[in-house]
Amino acid sequence: MLNVIYSNSMSQLAAHLAESQQRDPLPPLQAETVMVQSNELARWLNLFLASNQSIAAHIEFPFPSAWLWKLFRQVWTDIPRESPYSTDAMSLKIFELLPTVKNQPEFEAISRYLGEADDARKMLDLSQRIADSFDQYLMFRPDWIAQWETGKTNNWQGALWQLLTRDDPEPMHRARLLQKMQQALKSKQFPTSILPPRIAIFGLTAMPPIYLDLLAEIAEFTKVSIYFLSPSEGYWGDLLNQKSQAKQRLLFDDEDDFTDNGHPLLASLGKLGQTFFEQLQAIPHEAEMLYLQPQANDILSQLKQDIYQLDNADELVTVASDDDSVQIHSCHSAMREAEVLHDQLLNLFENHPDLSPTDVVVMTPDIEVYAPAIEAVFSSQPAERFIPFSIANRGDAQQQTIIETFTDLLGLPQSRFDAETIMRLLECTAIQSEFRLDHTDLDTIRGWLRETQIRWGLDGNDKQALGLPAMDANTWRAGLDRLLLGYALPPAERDQWQLFNAQLPVGGISGDRAQLMAQLNAFIDQLSLLRNELKRPRTPADWQILLMDWLRKLFLIREENEQLQLDAILKAIDSLTEAAAQVDFEQKISIELLRDWLDLHIELPSAEHQFMGRGLTFCDMVPMRSIPFDVVCLIGMNDNSYPRRQPKPGFDLLSSDYRRGDRSRRDDDRYLFLEAILSANRHLYISYVGASIHDNSPIPPSVLVSDFADVVTRRFQTVEGTDIWEQLLTRHPLQAFSPRYFSGQDETLFSFNAEACPPVQKLSEATNWFASPLPEADESWRFVSLHQLISFFSHPARFLAQQRLGINFENDDATLEIREPFVLNGLEAWSVRQQMLDGRLNALDKAQIQPVIQATGVLPQGHFADLLFDQQLETVDAFTEKLQPLTSSQPMQPLAFEFDLENFTLTGQLEGLSTSGLLHYRLAKMKAKDLLGLWCSHLLLNCLKPQGVALQSQLQSEDHYLQLNPVNDPEQLLADLLAIYWQGLHQPIPLLPQTSMAYALAELNAGKSDPEKEAYKAWQSSRFHQGEESDTYHQLLFSELPLNDQFRDLALRVYQPLWDALQGDKL
Repeated sequence: MLNVIYSNSMSQLAAHLAESQQRDPLPPLQAETVMVQSNELARWLNLFLASNQSIAAHIEFPFPSAWLWKLFRQVWTDIPRESPYSTDAMSLKIFELLPTVKNQPEFEAISRYLGEADDARKMLDLSQRIADSFDQYLMFRPDWIAQWETGKTNNWQGALWQLLTRDDPEPMHRARLLQKMQQALKSKQFPTSILPPRIAIFGLTAMPPIYLDLLAEIAEFTKVSIYFLSPSEGYWGDLLNQKSQAKQRLLFDDEDDFTDNGHPLLASLGKLGQTFFEQLQAIPHEAEMLYLQPQANDILSQLKQDIYQLDNADELVTVASDDDSVQIHSCHSAMREAEVLHDQLLNLFENHPDLSPTDVVVMTPDIEVYAPAIEAVFSSQPAERFIPFSIANRGDAQQQTIIETFTDLLGLPQSRFDAETIMRLLECTAIQSEFRLDHTDLDTIRGWLRETQIRWGLDGNDKQALGLPAMDANTWRAGLDRLLLGYALPPAERDQWQLFNAQLPVGGISGDRAQLMAQLNAFIDQLSLLRNELKRPRTPADWQILLMDWLRKLFLIREENEQLQLDAILKAIDSLTEAAAQVDFEQKISIELLRDWLDLHIELPSAEHQFMGRGLTFCDMVPMRSIPFDVVCLIGMNDNSYPRRQPKPGFDLLSSDYRRGDRSRRDDDRYLFLEAILSANRHLYISYVGASIHDNSPIPPSVLVSDFADVVTRRFQTVEGTDIWEQLLTRHPLQAFSPRYFSGQDETLFSFNAEACPPVQKLSEATNWFASPLPEADESWRFVSLHQLISFFSHPARFLAQQRLGINFENDDATLEIREPFVLNGLEAWSVRQQMLDGRLNALDKAQIQPVIQATGVLPQGHFADLLFDQQLETVDAFTEKLQPLTSSQPMQPLAFEFDLENFTLTGQLEGLSTSGLLHYRLAKMKAKDLLGLWCSHLLLNCLKPQGVALQSQLQSEDHYLQLNPVNDPEQLLADLLAIYWQGLHQPIPLLPQTSMAYALAELNAGKSDPEKEAYKAWQSSRFHQGEESDTYHQLLFSELPLNDQFRDLALRVYQPLWDALQGDKL
């Protein structure tokens, strides 16, 4: 006979199971059979048995459905390993049937949904939904299936089922096999020798009625024990929630005839368990009671005692102010929930030293949503605050790079082959291994893509397929041809104005870079071949051959995590071919259908070993996982997240024909919430997003938390007799650095993160990081190149931050442009003008310049290119006219130099020399760096005094022409600049490029403008002007306004000698 062991303690049930195994051990080669409904429960039970018996071995933990199917195959050997009526197999068969039936009158509903167009993806989606419904009917409505198979039907689903089974005279699906097995058991024709000596069903809170009936029949031949976690010793199968009680009251004339009974939480949340409890009572069985009376000493234990006693007492229980058995926390976001949880756990460990991280489980409705916040908070803590943790229900590979890359590869036929998509593929380490690349190579490739202006499309054919002109410009083919040309052409034959077959070679392709370029070409060629292969529809078996071949070609697996992901992909592909083989499906399907199938079936291997693994456990909220922990935390208990919504299709017949034992996602989640309360041994922690991150408006929690609040409020009160919920609930500030955490005014708000504590001083009293200079620079800094000196005076604060402190705010934009050019941005326009200017100075005409500019790929195509080119050329020609008189002298070769000056050695080379002196020019408005760059070069010219070169310098910009006369003591002036340079290497100096120039020129142009006003105008920002105060390097190094006396002295110290050397009209 069936044996049912009841207890309100999972540990008691596990101890009974361990005792029964020890009392009556099986033969060594006979496996124990313990049915469970989750892998996590199996792991907990295995660990419990191991600790109880010193070892736990040869125990099988099957799921009920899998165990029964295995039993079917033992009884009837012709049954296949996988059922031809599995959801996958049925969905393919239905997909094959839909085009032939949708125009038949009885399938008008399907025809209306699918419409006139033959949308294969829509048809496959509908097929999978119908198959899911049929799978539920097989389990919960076997009588419907039996009627349909006898020809009785009054709806299109029954007609479709008949078509599905018309070629199978005796369909071997679960409903029929369960019926056959029941008949065999009742007629004593069942081969009982195949049954295990005993079967335990542990921790299940729901089961299809047909399964339970079958197990009751099996119990006549072998020992079957059901271990049922029951929260109350009393009969609770008939408890009614408030809504049902209200309906019942309407049936009674006298309210005295109807009395409330039971606990409201059990009545409200326990429907799933109630149903299973009643099912058990309806089956003859031997009952064994192992209940433990809860001892009420805090809120949590009092709640458990009330539930155990089915007590709905109205008497208020007073709760101490330091009772922390139940905590409720309202936060502004998932990230704040994780931060608050970390602090609250540290507080629990501090107040209860006997607690450890392994005693804590944290559950959330969707672990994928909260996992990034959990990892960001818990993995970034210093050693003294670090809590060891693991996240279950996720794949071992936190970065699913193989799966994501494989999905992107399948999308190649629909992709634009844009630069970012291809680079994302190259970021996969398995692809890098196959093509012998590393991350530094990717930086080089990104640089090539920017230089060659590769945007999208493999070649012009891709553009033509979209109705655009078949031009290779800005495609991979054009860019790769430029790289190959740069490698193939000898350096002697390269000329920046010489095209080869209308292509402009890219320089610097040799040695390792040539090898990298070859690997990039090989990769793009492989992608092109793969894309062409994926465009052709194939049968599932052909798709399997093709995909396995390409997985070998593109991925080189070296890590265990990568292998797990690859195995998940192969398993999903196998699921398609196996399902197709089971129903003889040989249609050709497109890559779009294949992607849809694989998206549903690729699942990373579950990580049960991380459940109750190292330290604190984070996991999904899964039914039938009522595993006891000292601390149970529920995070993400939001109104829109829990109970989880799972809308059923409109054609689901179960929705309109409810029977006892039917499953509901909302009932599952309600009972799971009750299980979480009961499985918390000492502390229950609940958090939710209770305030808007935008305007702080209140957001209600999950309705289950509200129900819990109602019960707690009616049963408990504070010492002062006030509302207990306000004592349990902590409303947290928006930010972890809120002063409320550190003021000590609210004992419920605290933080273990001292770094988050706001500084005591006001913002205006910012720390002066350079109260004393930096350590003395070593002697290498006294070897100064001309470029280094000009770079320093162009922006002293940036030079100090980058060169001495290693701080660089000027990161290149990592995002590649994926659209062909239509306009030029500021930097691109400047680069084009510079190239045009070089051409004009080399006496090239428009016809020679334009093809080269066009070959760079920076210009748009067609008439737009001509308009932009002419617009930029007009600016260049105007500047060339200004520059032409200055370039009449024959230019000289750059003059290399190295000479000592006091404690420094100056090196470099002077460029722009001719017999008339030194010439600098810039096709832009003059800036301080242009003026100071000319000044440094001018002083060096006067120090070197090269033969046949006039000691004067000229600067031509768009808005200014300057000429510097020879100076009398250039060594002394240069030494003074080097002294300023040395000072600027050790501390910030208030030499501000534009601000210092504006002040100095106004001061030296006495009377024309106010120096202070000009300095503030250059420094401060306004709506229409970005001043130097917004410069990130100035913000970093200057905590106070730097326009002080030192600023004024430095500005004049630098610009006064320059001013004196100017010829003609002053600036």
